[in-house]
Amino acid sequence: MTNSFQAKLACGCLVGDGGMGTLLQGAGLPVGICGELWNVEQAGKVVALQRQYVEAGSDLLLTNTFGGSPHKLNSYALSDRTEELNAAGARVARLATEGTQTLVLGDIGASGAILEPFGDMEFDVLKVQFSRQVRGLLDGGVHAFIIETMMDFGEVQCIFEAIRSLCDLPVIVSMFFDTDKQNPGQFRTMYGDTPASICEKAESLGADVVGSNCGLPIDAYVDLATRFKEATARPIMLQPNAGLGRPAGNGTVIYDDPPERMATRVDELYNNGATIVGGCCGTGPDYIRQVRRIADRRLGREN
Repeated sequence: MTNSFQAKLACGCLVGDGGMGTLLQGAGLPVGICGELWNVEQAGKVVALQRQYVEAGSDLLLTNTFGGSPHKLNSYALSDRTEELNAAGARVARLATEGTQTLVLGDIGASGAILEPFGDMEFDVLKVQFSRQVRGLLDGGVHAFIIETMMDFGEVQCIFEAIRSLCDLPVIVSMFFDTDKQNPGQFRTMYGDTPASICEKAESLGADVVGSNCGLPIDAYVDLATRFKEATARPIMLQPNAGLGRPAGNGTVIYDDPPERMATRVDELYNNGATIVGGCCGTGPDYIRQVRRIADRRLGREN
């Protein structure tokens, strides 16, 4: 499947999926409940939710395992089920893509731990923990991996090494950026990395795709795309939020940019260097349908 992933990249104008958390909460997942547990307890519901993205036109579907590291699962007293929940997440995604050409990305998010010297988590200890998540995703049959919504590149390296200790599948590295308040039009991670420094580090690891997700609306991502294009020849993946988001009470957040508004700038993401365009918080199947329509037009596949 490595070749299938690389062949898709070579075609360009790929379509990712949207916010899985958005769909889960819309389907009734209570705030504060572990979403990964639904891979086992509500597997049919998760398949149906993810199938919406596949039917909307996603070339790549992320597993419902963003918080599936042992450290994160420990918050729900579920760390002992790491392999089970991640394998189930991969199997659910495979069922959602059955009969299609959509590939499944094993989704690995930040653990919530802080690595030394800023925190007390040791690199090798965290690597062992992530290896458990990777093993579960491999057992479930993922085609590639995405390390996403990352702020600390040290944790990216930790996850990347865990993946490479177990397989040679393709890896996407996707960072969380904010606007640089001192330099308008520029972007930095919480740890001070720019898109250029992230690209250099990701390339040195051997990442197949680099990019960004979450944090910012699509208007900012149009500029962010340019920063990535200037810094790398690697394929670029961009997944903006549906606006900045605002608190709505009960721990929920509302994102105000509708799919039609976001779609007006998707062409610019592709023009500015994106190979893969998806969505993050607040985006759903309607947005992915809009991206699919634009990608098909660019690829000469309009009906």
